[in-house]
Amino acid sequence: MDKTALPTKMARNNNLDSFEILMHEHQPMLQSYLFGIVRDRHLAEEIAQITFIKAYKNLSRLQKKSSFPAWIRKIGRNTAFDELKKMNREVVTDPEIFLGMEDVFSRYDDSRQADNWRERVNEVKSCFHKLPERLLNIAKMHYQDRLKAKEIASELSLNLATVLKRLERARNSIRSCLGQPTK
Repeated sequence: MDKTALPTKMARNNNLDSFEILMHEHQPMLQSYLFGIVRDRHLAEEIAQITFIKAYKNLSRLQKKSSFPAWIRKIGRNTAFDELKKMNREVVTDPEIFLGMEDVFSRYDDSRQADNWRERVNEVKSCFHKLPERLLNIAKMHYQDRLKAKEIASELSLNLATVLKRLERARNSIRSCLGQPTK
């Protein structure tokens, strides 16, 4: 065996082991994030796998280990858009939604409030279901049924400003429930 190849092979194995740990730690977060984009659980899982392969191949480009969660989400987001384009599927690319998603996910990047992403997602779901009914109904229509605020206002015969305010209150209630400062 060539003795010069050994350190390279060992370094590659150490990188793979470290990456595998990162992958298992961040997979639930990435899949949740991608589901928010593609709205299809199986497709989100598939895109997450493609994302991890791309990330591993480009691991040398990651400048700070602490920025891994944001870095993997960016690769995932771009991969999701590429996959949707290949499938000739449109995705609603409302910048406010993506900023909101990134805001929620980035708050947990450094957080140690929960042991893993599944617990964190469950915390958000629990807080979501604790919303007062008038906020919960509008939040469900917007985030689960993917209706725009104008559509909700029309369907419920409400003023657009009322719908927007209730969505803001719902987000603030969830933040408060999670122990985060409200905006």
